Amino acid sequence: MNRKVLYGYQIMDGKLVPQPQEAAVVSRVFGLYLEGNLQREISDTLNAEGILYSPERPVWTKFRISFILRNERYMGADDYPVLIGSETFQAVQDLLQKKWGKRDPKYRPVSALRETLRCPCGGCLKRWFSSVHRPDTLYLRCVQCGGEVIIPDADLLAEVERQAAEYTPPAESGYTPSEDTVRLTNAINRGLEKPERPEDVVALILQGISARYACFETPAASPDTQRLIREKAYAQALKYITITADNAVAVAFK
Repeated sequence: MNRKVLYGYQIMDGKLVPQPQEAAVVSRVFGLYLEGNLQREISDTLNAEGILYSPERPVWTKFRISFILRNERYMGADDYPVLIGSETFQAVQDLLQKKWGKRDPKYRPVSALRETLRCPCGGCLKRWFSSVHRPDTLYLRCVQCGGEVIIPDADLLAEVERQAAEYTPPAESGYTPSEDTVRLTNAINRGLEKPERPEDVVALILQGISARYACFETPAASPDTQRLIREKAYAQALKYITITADNAVAVAFK
């Protein structure tokens, strides 16, 4: 899922140059935000128009919009060609700061997920530091095998959000039917075939539900993962996140 080149650019003849179609999208994103559109509204607009973020990960999210709006390279930092004028870029930063209010400008939503990051080998991924590191990107190293991962915050958050949106809990998680459950299930099936006394069948169904529920392992202790996901409380809803060297992300939910 990792873009080898920042969105809006391409490599031609060994040089970093603007990619015309993507550069136009970058300019449009800044313009839409200054017009008062929310980051989620901008991503919805791009998705509705069929504009791809990348062939591997086509969907736009508010995290990718945020990544673009905050990225100084679009106004020429780090020797990138200028796509956004400094006045426009600063106007967007002022608006972002105003909307964030008193929140620490160094706050990174991805911070809540750091303890869950894992290497495919099973080792924990921990941050490593260098003077050339960018503040909007995670630089990680496995404590077990030494493998390294470099992934933009926006890409990791977008992939977690996508997988959370598609998450459905296992229907039979922790379930082993008891003899009582099997007996009741058979009785219900026989009753449904010849429903001479419907009230008896209903009573059996209610008993079956109770017996089946009792078979689940510690149901009261199981976290309401779907509720946590709806509340965007991903740090509490997931077990771990595996990231490969080429930035393929796999989320394991509780």
